Amino acid sequence: MRPHRRRPAVRIRPAQLPGRRPRAEPEPGEDHDDHLRRGLLLPRSRLLPHRPAVDPHHDIKGRPNPDKVVYVGRDGARLHVTKGRLIVDGADGLPQVSIPRQAVSRIVLTGAVGLSAGARSWALYNDIDVVFLSRRGSYLGQLSGLRDTANARRLLTQAAFAADDGARLPLARAIVRAKLRHQIGVLHRIGRRDSGADIGGACTAIRQLSEDVAHAADTDELMGLEGAASTGYFEALSRLVPEDVAFQGRSRRPPKDLANAAFSYAYAILLAECTGALIAAGLEPSLGVLHASTDKRPSLSLGLMEEFRPLLVDRTVMALLRSQRLRPEHAIDSPDGEGVWLGPEGKKALVDGYEATLQRQVKGALPGFAGTWRRHIHHQAQLLGRAITEPGYEWTGAAWR
Repeated sequence: MRPHRRRPAVRIRPAQLPGRRPRAEPEPGEDHDDHLRRGLLLPRSRLLPHRPAVDPHHDIKGRPNPDKVVYVGRDGARLHVTKGRLIVDGADGLPQVSIPRQAVSRIVLTGAVGLSAGARSWALYNDIDVVFLSRRGSYLGQLSGLRDTANARRLLTQAAFAADDGARLPLARAIVRAKLRHQIGVLHRIGRRDSGADIGGACTAIRQLSEDVAHAADTDELMGLEGAASTGYFEALSRLVPEDVAFQGRSRRPPKDLANAAFSYAYAILLAECTGALIAAGLEPSLGVLHASTDKRPSLSLGLMEEFRPLLVDRTVMALLRSQRLRPEHAIDSPDGEGVWLGPEGKKALVDGYEATLQRQVKGALPGFAGTWRRHIHHQAQLLGRAITEPGYEWTGAAWR
């Protein structure tokens, strides 16, 4: 194998783009990386040329480093490929970022961002997921290439399982129990750092609801228990943030404050992560276990992400709010004036925190497995597939303390 030659991760040279004008220089007081990241959410660590050691337990898409994710969130930007590189043009048509194609494993586009036909074909052919989010952060869908893991027999088994209410109820109970267990863990971890907060009552109520899960007669009752737990959980979380970023429980469609805008935006990104993980595991995301199967949502993705909501998103958002990395000025009013969206700087702060969380190395959360939280999502999708297709296999959520 030829040694990898180190070169700048995000730099456009005139020779690489014949006939194109060089991009503008950084503004006064702005360093090179800040200039590149202004309006374009590109986690720097995903663009570096080094390769970490291969995780011996699991390897997403057969590559040693699954964490090379490109985020683009400036309206009018456009992605295309040329001479072996992925190019991001600004709204004025000038190139802003140039990345080697092999340094990209996933692309997340927010708002009115264009994708050329060549970039689309390259992504599909090379199994690069392209995720589409709305300006307010809602999950719209994604491009996913063909996976070798999909097969007709497995999908037929999954369809039969999803249609059998009695068969899927034990797995649905396990999913809800895992989520409630992690909600209690998040409250304990954050609450112990805030001596003035009383989270004991909320934890006791959620623990009681978790015990009731074992007796739920159907998924409708399960969803009711999960909803009651989440109401108390978010009310408790709202008492653990500074006054200037206070929120009153969970609000959606639209979010009413900065905190809820951040929760919704990060949940949309996590939903896309889970959808890609299920496709890679050979499962159909629309055939649900906890959530009813419908044509208009990835119901199984919603089930897979339940335990990861508190583990990955809620912890990250709360840390950003409590450390003032998410601040009131990061919220903007929605165009209709009915809600609140994250502004560009707020999205950057959230994406940075989210990616840092997903790249964190974890041991012991799943039996016999170690790796980043992103790899845990993919591994848990495989285990969910076993629970669906192998009678007698007992699925359990991740262990986290």
